[in-house]
Amino acid sequence: MILQGKISETQPPVNIIVENGKIIRIDPCQKGSSCDFGGMEFYICSGFFDPQVNGFAGVDFNSPLLTPEGIHHAGRSLASTGVIHFFPTLITSSHERMVHQLKIIAEGLRNDPFLRKMCIGLHLEGPYISSEDGPRGVHPREFVRLPRWEELETFQEACQGLIKCVTLAPEVEGAIPFIKKAVAHGMVIGIGHTGASEDFIEKAVEVGARLSSHLGNAPSGISSRYQNLIRKQLAMDLLMVSIIVDGVHLSPEAVKNYIQTKGTDHIILITDSMAGAGASPGRYTLGELEVEVSSDRTARLVENSRLAGSALSMDRAITNVIRFAKIDLASAIQMAAKNAQTLFPDSGGEILPGQPADLVLFEYQDELIVKSVWMDGKKIF
Repeated sequence: MILQGKISETQPPVNIIVENGKIIRIDPCQKGSSCDFGGMEFYICSGFFDPQVNGFAGVDFNSPLLTPEGIHHAGRSLASTGVIHFFPTLITSSHERMVHQLKIIAEGLRNDPFLRKMCIGLHLEGPYISSEDGPRGVHPREFVRLPRWEELETFQEACQGLIKCVTLAPEVEGAIPFIKKAVAHGMVIGIGHTGASEDFIEKAVEVGARLSSHLGNAPSGISSRYQNLIRKQLAMDLLMVSIIVDGVHLSPEAVKNYIQTKGTDHIILITDSMAGAGASPGRYTLGELEVEVSSDRTARLVENSRLAGSALSMDRAITNVIRFAKIDLASAIQMAAKNAQTLFPDSGGEILPGQPADLVLFEYQDELIVKSVWMDGKKIF
């Protein structure tokens, strides 16, 4: 198979030759040379990675009605947006519900080679977060609880050790030793849904926290203390920052400021998508919550119109970040496909001979349009 396109805006097109699922050669593209896919005006990049996906294409990973077939459908639909790897994400719920969801996801992966390749881990967003209004977001207060290592061990047992990321509030009782232990066991700790002081942020980073999860994702009417919390995380060199670039969770100006402060190599694009992403406007669930996805593609609680996840897709996030921050295409692709490898080495590869052919073919003029996607050289979209 020969794929033809530009790997970078500033470089001429190439022919990427793929055999047995791997890239075996990359040749300069001669005018008039043939190819199986693409062309001289197309682009080729590594597959995208989204470490925070609550659901997609009508499928809610937090729903008690979740099935392995539903997870497969969500994965296939995510592939159409260029996503090759993702973390199914569970929000705060009861112990029993979270164990149930973890078992269902593990079952889906166990019997599905396609999903095992795509789902390289799981993300727990809670339940060890702030119980306070504001920082808690839409997470149900009744299920917020203090971190207990024994519970996390139970969660890991339920999903056969797939939990790779835990987002928590470092100021809650027991969080700092919990972070230290989780990091020692190979997990990435994200700071999120928190009202922590700067001292607690520093302590969390000292013991190994390395991610600011969806930084700035909080209700309007933010206090000055919370703004200080945001600035503190932006200033800490050891923290990668994930952001939701839908124009709602963060304003275009905030996105530009974050990127200018952290640099393009410390920003990870995420969607925080829920079931209504990749689906028609209407009502969906996010666990026990009822969410309305409107025609303007915002996801809000039916009860009080508060933001509840997003209806964003990764291809759209790339288009948005280019427009909001006035950055180039290569920097945006880096945020979607490469930067997360700093924290999650299994999340992608390079376009080099010998590497798996996990590739996205797309067009880009005013927006990114995914045309085809391959995983291990097999066309999945």
